[in-house]
Amino acid sequence: MYRISVCKCDRRESSPIEVPNGTGDRNIRSRCPLNPHRHRGDMDLQAHPVVDELSRIAPELLVKGGSFSEWLPHPHDVPPGAAHGLLLAAQRQATRECLIDLLATAGLPAVEPERLASGARAWPSGYIGSVSHKGTTVASAITGTDRMTSIGIDIEGLDGKGVPELCGLDASEHPPSFPDAAGREILFSVKEAAHKALHPVHRRRLDFPDVAVSWLSSGAPRLLGVARARGSVLEVRCSVAVPSWIVSAALWPI
Repeated sequence: MYRISVCKCDRRESSPIEVPNGTGDRNIRSRCPLNPHRHRGDMDLQAHPVVDELSRIAPELLVKGGSFSEWLPHPHDVPPGAAHGLLLAAQRQATRECLIDLLATAGLPAVEPERLASGARAWPSGYIGSVSHKGTTVASAITGTDRMTSIGIDIEGLDGKGVPELCGLDASEHPPSFPDAAGREILFSVKEAAHKALHPVHRRRLDFPDVAVSWLSSGAPRLLGVARARGSVLEVRCSVAVPSWIVSAALWPI
C-alpha cells in the first residue's frame, strides 16, 4: 500500500489567517508563503508532459514531478528585484514536495533525502535516485540498487539558449540528425544525466570532456547512446518528443 504525503509548505514560514467557509463559521487556514493568493491545499505539482516522457524512455524507474508555475504570484505582484529569489524558493519547495511524493509512492518513508557535503542526496538504503529541474518544472526518479548501480536524469529547454559556451562539448559528439544548436543542447543534457549517475559512485570531479558519448540511434524524437567515463559504461536515453524540451536519462546497470 502506498503512503501519501500530506506535507505541504513549512508551517513556520507563514502565519494563519481567517477566511469564511461559506456557512457563517470561520476556519483557520494558512496562505502559501510563495503566493499569498493561494492556500496550502493548492500547492500540488501540476502534471507536465516531460514527467510522462521520462517514464516512457526509462520505464525501469519510478518517476514523479510536475510544474509549480501556478504557485508563483502574478509578475505584477512581485516587488522589483524579488522574482529570482522567489523562483529559487519555489524550486526548493517543489523539489522537496516532489521527493516526498516519490518516496511515498515507492513505499518508503515520506521524507526528503538529505543533501550530503558532496551535494549528492542520501537516498534510502537499497535505493538510488536523481533529481532535475528547469524553470518551473521539476522531476525525480528512483530505483533499487538491485537493478541499477546508479542513475541520472536531466530536463532542459530546447531553445538554443541553455548551454554555457565553456562546457567543453565536442561537436563530433553531437547527434548527427540534429542541427548544431539543438545537437549541442541534447549532448549537454545527456552528459548532465551521465554526470549525475557517475558522481555518487566515483566521488570525483568529472568535467564534460571526461564523459565520451557515442550514439547508437540518433533519429528524432528519441535517441539512444552510450556514455563512457573512467572505465564505466552507461546507457543514455534522450527524447525531444515534448515540444521545446529535452528529457534525458543515464542508466548504469549492475
